[in-house]
Amino acid sequence: MLKNKTSGETYGMVHNVFTAGSGGVNNLILTGPTMRKIHFQILKQAGQYRLVAMNGTVDVNGAQVGEQLLAQGDEITVGADTFIVEMPKASPPAPPVTATSVVEAGSGGAPQANPYERLLDGVIRLLENPDKRQSSEDILILSMELMEADGGYLFTVEGGGLTLVCSVPEDNENYSHSAVNAALKNRETLIWSAMDAGGAGEEVSTHSIEQKNIHSILVAPVVNKLSGQITGLLYLHRKRPDSPFSEPQRHLFARISQVLGGVLGSNQTQLEQAERIESLQDIKGAGDLVYTSPEMGRVVDAAKRAAASNVPVLITGETGTGKDVLATYIHAHSSRQGKPFNAVNCGAIPEHLIESELFGHEKGAFTGATSQQKGLFEQANGGTLFLDEVGELPVLMQVKFLRALQSGRIRRVGGNEEVTVDVRIIAATNRDLAAEIKEGRFREDLYYRLNLVQLRLPPLRDREGDVLALAGHILKKACASFNMNAAVLTRAAEKALLKYTWPGNVRELENKIQKALLNSSSRVIDEESLDLPDDPGRELLSLKAAREQAEGKAINLALGKARGNLTLAASFLGIDRKVLRDIMERLGIRKEEFKGGKD
Repeated sequence: MLKNKTSGETYGMVHNVFTAGSGGVNNLILTGPTMRKIHFQILKQAGQYRLVAMNGTVDVNGAQVGEQLLAQGDEITVGADTFIVEMPKASPPAPPVTATSVVEAGSGGAPQANPYERLLDGVIRLLENPDKRQSSEDILILSMELMEADGGYLFTVEGGGLTLVCSVPEDNENYSHSAVNAALKNRETLIWSAMDAGGAGEEVSTHSIEQKNIHSILVAPVVNKLSGQITGLLYLHRKRPDSPFSEPQRHLFARISQVLGGVLGSNQTQLEQAERIESLQDIKGAGDLVYTSPEMGRVVDAAKRAAASNVPVLITGETGTGKDVLATYIHAHSSRQGKPFNAVNCGAIPEHLIESELFGHEKGAFTGATSQQKGLFEQANGGTLFLDEVGELPVLMQVKFLRALQSGRIRRVGGNEEVTVDVRIIAATNRDLAAEIKEGRFREDLYYRLNLVQLRLPPLRDREGDVLALAGHILKKACASFNMNAAVLTRAAEKALLKYTWPGNVRELENKIQKALLNSSSRVIDEESLDLPDDPGRELLSLKAAREQAEGKAINLALGKARGNLTLAASFLGIDRKVLRDIMERLGIRKEEFKGGKD
């Protein structure tokens, strides 16, 4: 078809469309800073060959033209190269194109794969090539060649919005918005021509299309096979009034979009995963303690310092914030790691059994005590005893517990001898122990014994950025636990997770993720499967809780800015230093949690 005037290399037409440009899938590859992805096309129509400049003009026989019918011996000059048009002596009917047919002479007479094979190569590149945009352009160019289109567009769809990935001609928005909207609405491949509205019907605006000089359109939604959601849109058009797209071409175009649906769906998931990894690369933690927020960072820093000592630790926070996880973290980072870590929920043990559970019993101490039994204190000797919901301890039991803390010795129920134990105590509660002391339900001396180091876990709604980090960790862990393949959260699901206020904190998040995974029929967790309540419940907070929440957030911000300096933090807040100390004590906020502070 074309012969390089200098080198003698020849370039043949594979199908009814010949493309030349800088893109790697063109029939003729052009180089140079001014070259477009497709610089020009040569279209075969009714035995004639018509050159179309895709952006601007092309030099034909020394004249700049946008379109021109070619004749034998015409010279096309692009950059430093000139190509001579060599018309075939005879133009027999073109054989049907199949996946295994049509191999013509390409550059230098070398065999050149037919468009279907090149399309397959483009799909493979799209899967393997890290430059996803370049591969997407390859797919678009090949789709245009197969469909003999004059222009094309590839969009991504997210949250109902369209983003143009690439177009040929470049930087051209000469497409029909109504055709795009109709394809999105109907979720099917549409064909439209000026001669006959076809499948798109009245949904496509003929007025706007005529203004754009478009005579035929093919537009197909690209559907993610995993989620069933439309993730992209492939659009082609022709400007030739005598050659509209045909119904067989619509069916072929629909199949091409199905292939792209699988490829681009996988590609989009990979890109989303990469974006998520990049955005969450500051995730820190060990085991189930996962966080990105500075609020949790300060708690963990304080926990590390507490772990280095051997003093009791009191962990406070709302139900479900992960007090047991933090206790485990402290033990794992202490000198007692590798030794026993025993945990007990003080509110879950009947009052008449709690003494035996903690201190053990002798044989015959009570009905059913058929043998000596060591309690949790002895079982944890050398290690850590975690008392969850310590505020639930009966007052009488608090006295005996305090004695054990002070002396390091315990006495089994029914026994006379004391047993020395070496146990580090970590206690946790969601109650306001200062209020419990005033009501006479908790001993003040035990409170001060336990409260040498206090760590306050913030609620999940105040841990900015942690929801998605935790959700990803929980989902990965649940898949392994349930022996299921890896699953992903859709963007809509992530937005729903961020919008919800999580009154049940991390425990509720874990429950919702696990239930969604078990109830989902695919590896994609969407917003509907999360089944989150319509009313998150932030407005259901009591006035006292809302006030404390606001106070705590303001004080944390001020202390962080002041690096723990109370005088400076009080000045930021516009209150007296003594008032600040009182509020901090009431809310369980410690200035030691804020690095570098001096007071």
